[in-house]
Amino acid sequence: MFTAETELGRPVAAWLRSTGGVCIAEEVAVGYGVPDMVAGVGERRQLSNRRRQAGPVADTLQLALLEYCRTSRTEDELREWAPGAYSDLLRRALRPLLEQELLTATVTGYRARRQPRDPFERLVAVELKLRVSERGFAQAYAYRLFAESSYLAVPAARIRPSHMERARHLGIGLLAVHENGCDEVVEPEERSLATPNRRRLASEQILAASLRVGGPRAGSPARSLLLS
Repeated sequence: MFTAETELGRPVAAWLRSTGGVCIAEEVAVGYGVPDMVAGVGERRQLSNRRRQAGPVADTLQLALLEYCRTSRTEDELREWAPGAYSDLLRRALRPLLEQELLTATVTGYRARRQPRDPFERLVAVELKLRVSERGFAQAYAYRLFAESSYLAVPAARIRPSHMERARHLGIGLLAVHENGCDEVVEPEERSLATPNRRRLASEQILAASLRVGGPRAGSPARSLLLS
């Protein structure tokens, strides 16, 4: 019997890897809760190409600025567009993007030099719980706001038919975890609630976590659990 939620992580990570997860991160704070695990699913080549192309852009303001600067923008336009103070735009987004050479200064203003591609085809979020609870269901449901698929993972012995019905009602998946693996006993609903902006930010944060070496211990946000 499992005695800590962290013990569920290894069999769940193995399952995510077997279903196409090329990058798995722990406790990524995406603004809609902090899922225990999030996997980026896709081709390893696509992930490698993105890593060579550009570093993670895990700041909402930077992502918005890159999109706004698809066409050349003058400083006056940027001042008018800035969501907050222009000084904040300079500090958080403009200068870092210039340093990363994702943004370039032209005679007429600023323009995105390139738009970093999303390295993942889809995202899978997982909430780990020792017991089935309404809180666990609520957390897994919230993760549907940024991930195409969201699961609640609990020890297999804890799952009852009523839990499976509840998961189906919410559109989330249910994973029955054993010591040596886990089984998908309920498939998540295919219809995603994620918006492009939420999805993109989460993807960049997973990429950022995967590139950290010797990151924080368990319990700290956005640390890499498994690298491709």
